[in-house]
Amino acid sequence: MVSGITGWAVSTGLILIVWLVIFVRRRPAEALAPAILLSFVIPVWLRLEYAGISCNVRTAIAVVTMFAYAVHPQGKILSPLTLLDFVIALIVCSHIVTDAWRAGPSLVLPFRAYGEWALPYVAGRYAIRDRNDLKWIAPWAVGVLLFLGIMSCCESLTKVNCFEYIFGNRPTELANRHASRLGLKRAFGPTTHAIFLGMMIAVLMPWLVSMWQSVKSLKIRGMTFSAGVIAFAGTVSTVSRTPVLTVLFTICITIALRFKVARWPLGLFLASAIGLFALFPTEVTNTASRWSGGGDEPRLIEIDGRAVVTSGSSYRLHLLGVYRDILVKAGPFGFGTQATTGFPLRIPNLEDEFRSANLFKMVDNGYILLTLRFGWIGGACLLLLFLTAIGTGFSLYRENPDELFPGAVACLLVVVAGFSLLLVFMSYDFGFPLLWTFGILSGLASARIAATSETYSSSRISSRV
Repeated sequence: MVSGITGWAVSTGLILIVWLVIFVRRRPAEALAPAILLSFVIPVWLRLEYAGISCNVRTAIAVVTMFAYAVHPQGKILSPLTLLDFVIALIVCSHIVTDAWRAGPSLVLPFRAYGEWALPYVAGRYAIRDRNDLKWIAPWAVGVLLFLGIMSCCESLTKVNCFEYIFGNRPTELANRHASRLGLKRAFGPTTHAIFLGMMIAVLMPWLVSMWQSVKSLKIRGMTFSAGVIAFAGTVSTVSRTPVLTVLFTICITIALRFKVARWPLGLFLASAIGLFALFPTEVTNTASRWSGGGDEPRLIEIDGRAVVTSGSSYRLHLLGVYRDILVKAGPFGFGTQATTGFPLRIPNLEDEFRSANLFKMVDNGYILLTLRFGWIGGACLLLLFLTAIGTGFSLYRENPDELFPGAVACLLVVVAGFSLLLVFMSYDFGFPLLWTFGILSGLASARIAATSETYSSSRISSRV
């Protein structure tokens, strides 16, 4: 067992060796993505605390690789800006302003905000110089996806988490060590909760599309399809409803995007499902809970002076009612990171208003939790980030319909923004890969702007000649 600092150092060192080999033999940009992707298989609970900043392996790898990229002669930092760049900057500023106001100014605050939001984003942003870079990244992403799927299935069937066996036990604040449903152990992998592992696998799924389209070999395509099946089985092994439905909805929307003939039947199916849920939300939620193992203990909460019987699943339907008054009091800048980290939330002078909310372990809604943390401005920035990324992905796909990857990512983000984040908060466990994916889209958009500008300049020169 290599737990604690030793595990952190060994994991970081091994990944950096792989990165250094690629860095020396190929372009600096090509070394970024493999290193970041390999860090996704390292447990998030391996952390190094220094000067008030918590640094896990993902963060350490991103810092080292981005610094080396920036100082290398071939490391091109200046490139056309995109709308996503500005939105990420807004979120970083919102983080700094809120925490400086609530907890006081601090020298480490800008670094903490940059590390949480901008660092994973720029690591993806500069991994892309042009569309051809997707062909290089896809095999690495699919390999990581396959590995996570296999490890998830093995954990569920054998009841042994190999990541805990090698790197030490994960924290149990969010879920106990032997959580199970349907007679199966819920797979946690290198994350702190089963739902986070499922969401991380879901976020990486679009790379299967990129891998499929980048090769013509039937053998490799067959292997890619098999990797997708195993990855989905890994999601199922978490026995978490949200990531499984996220993957299925994403597949449906992506098929509809690619094949016009499928749009009407899939559209009617999704519209019927949404309509059924809108009409009978409690019944649909409770039925889905029973079919997927149940186990939710009834809880009595108070909403608007009324006693409401709910559970760990149907509770999500009442989140807005539970937190409505608190969200209003959050104001434009929120309560800050310190007050909204950990659970139960401990916001000064609002303890009585959290009596119902604190019956449950988490704020299972990404928008509500971020609005509590950074206020209305922060919540709006998160929504704007998703809308901008979705628009960017669909725009890139319309420009080149033969390349489905940007469209598949946009379909994933539609589901994450409109479904997943209503049921789970944006944990750093899968938030880092998600922000990295935003960066990938931004890199593709920046490359498109650069190519368009170059073509325009060339045409002007030709016309003058």
